[in-house]
Formats: sequence, C-alpha cells, structure tokens
Amino acid sequence: MTVKKLQIKKRDSGHKPPQTSELTDIVTEEEKVRLNVEIAKSKRQALKAKAVMEGRTVHEIINRLVDEYLG
Repeated sequence: MTVKKLQIKKRDSGHKPPQTSELTDIVTEEEKVRLNVEIAKSKRQALKAKAVMEGRTVHEIINRLVDEYLG
C-alpha cells in the first residue's frame, strides 16, 4: 500500500486548501477484519512487554510481520 503525502504551502506563498478528493485518498484505509490466533500465554506476555519497551503496539508488530511474510 502506498501512502500519499499531502503537500501544504505556506499561506504567504499562495496557499490553496487541498481538494476533498486528495484528502479522501490520504485517509481512506482498507477495510479491517479481526484475526484470532492461539499462542502460549507466556509468548503473548513477552510480546506485549517487548512492544511496550519499544514504544510500539502488538497490532503494529503483527501487521509488519504479516507484510514481511507476504512480501
């Protein structure tokens, strides 16, 4: 999935508000579904603890791992 970056000019340089279609493209995300898996309780606890230490969420970690696997 590619992410479009919104370019905003300063007001004093002829700023024009972005078009609605540009904003919609940026914030529209693919529909989400829930995935339930069974893992050992100790693994889940270790995963959550490491995620907290790294300042990340389990959600972010799992999604990145799936992206890498599908690669």
